[in-house]
Amino acid sequence: MNVYFMDLEFLCDEDYAYEDEIIAICLLAEDESYELTSLVRPYGDDFEVSEYCTNLTGISKDDLVSKPLFSDLYEDMINNTSEEDILYVWGNVDLEAVYKASIEIAGELEFNIVDFQDEFMQYCEIAFRPGLKKVYEILTDDFEIKHHDVRNDTLMLKEIYKLFNTDKKAVMRKVKGRML
Repeated sequence: MNVYFMDLEFLCDEDYAYEDEIIAICLLAEDESYELTSLVRPYGDDFEVSEYCTNLTGISKDDLVSKPLFSDLYEDMINNTSEEDILYVWGNVDLEAVYKASIEIAGELEFNIVDFQDEFMQYCEIAFRPGLKKVYEILTDDFEIKHHDVRNDTLMLKEIYKLFNTDKKAVMRKVKGRML
């Protein structure tokens, strides 16, 4: 069994993230044996990237026009993971987006995906969904990493996972002490 970390970015505006419109993906193996980082062209030629979305992610429409569709990248993901592998995401939005895309492409969920944010909340007994960057900053004191960059977000998730699995109680105390 291998462990992978994944993050997605979506078309969005100030009020909503369009979970059916993935515009970036990063999938990293824990042992660094595999990485898929790509911008993703939304389905349909009439897509727009809002100014808000570009400011948030750094991704513009021009960046996406010639990129592959998610369905084009899906086969690469399948070929480099197995049914025993676990893909960790931070939050149910990414989990649900991969679930929906997998159902549309293959008719079934072909990945073992875990919402690590949920697992983290349960262990730390936190009643709200803490943000990825906030937890990362608390655990690392690194306030410089850019958030909503698909690769950086995946690296943050990977580091949180590593620290959490090294010493769960120390992570819980640090997060609860600085977050609550």
